[in-house]
Amino acid sequence: MATTMYGNQCKSDNAFTKKARLLQSMYRVELDEEEGIGPTRTSKQKYGNMISGGEVSGKNFLMKETFEYAKERVRNKKKHETIDEFRLFNNLLSSMPMAFNLFHPIMLLLKQQPKKVTLALQSVFKNIPICEVTEIGLEFIPTPIEKYTKDKSAMDAYIKFQDTKGGKSIIAIETKYTDVLGVNEARNCMEQKQLLIDTHLFNEEFQRLLKKGEIKLTQIYRNLLLTERYRIVEGLKDSYSVVLSPKEHPSTEEEIRSVTRYLKPEYPYKLSAITLEDFVDTMIRFLPRDYAQVYEKFKERYLAFEKVNLSQIKL
Repeated sequence: MATTMYGNQCKSDNAFTKKARLLQSMYRVELDEEEGIGPTRTSKQKYGNMISGGEVSGKNFLMKETFEYAKERVRNKKKHETIDEFRLFNNLLSSMPMAFNLFHPIMLLLKQQPKKVTLALQSVFKNIPICEVTEIGLEFIPTPIEKYTKDKSAMDAYIKFQDTKGGKSIIAIETKYTDVLGVNEARNCMEQKQLLIDTHLFNEEFQRLLKKGEIKLTQIYRNLLLTERYRIVEGLKDSYSVVLSPKEHPSTEEEIRSVTRYLKPEYPYKLSAITLEDFVDTMIRFLPRDYAQVYEKFKERYLAFEKVNLSQIKL
């Protein structure tokens, strides 16, 4: 355990997570919130990045409308959904509330000024043929799950759009702050492995290694499978999987490379990464001022790593 003037930190964190946890601990102090327990409701230890009573105060969200949306999602949580109420409202470091802060503002703006949102997202996803953004969503598990991946794999966020010829496609987004895309394989996943092979996205070497168990069906593969199964079941023209993470994140590039090396030559576009910094800076540049200010707050809260001095941690 490490302590600072900003509360307890975690000695086992890697260098990047140390910075991010301390940055969120500093944000908690700016909010004038007491240090809370975590990372779960039953935890005994307090951490600097945890608050208490976030389900009442809404302090984990940058807009009151986003807080109201989060409460609505929890209130109407479906049986298959995996939204963690405690983490959503009280863990400042979690990527789940971060995704709400990142995408809910443009969900709102899409209803008011769809052309502004389309222009901004065209500028972010330069290699994706977006003509008109039609829908944006959060924490999405397509149902019935038996038609898709037969498990509870979820899209952190998604963007549905039409191309210039009216073809409908989807961008499924995995948002990461400090977490990695999983090194553990799901149990009883033989059906999912076969479904992944049946997408015909991967080369013969991948199929052989997957069947032999030398490639594990980790989260990044399950996310890609969900995206592609959604395209197939819904009859969409195309689908894209994108990972959004800070530019300093230590594992994103390697995680992407570990998958794309096995994609057939015609499918490298299926999986890509964009930095949170690029996404947020583009929103600031293209959105109306009142929405741009939300993303300026996002940048200050999540990405201002220059404010962090790790010498403040007493190990």
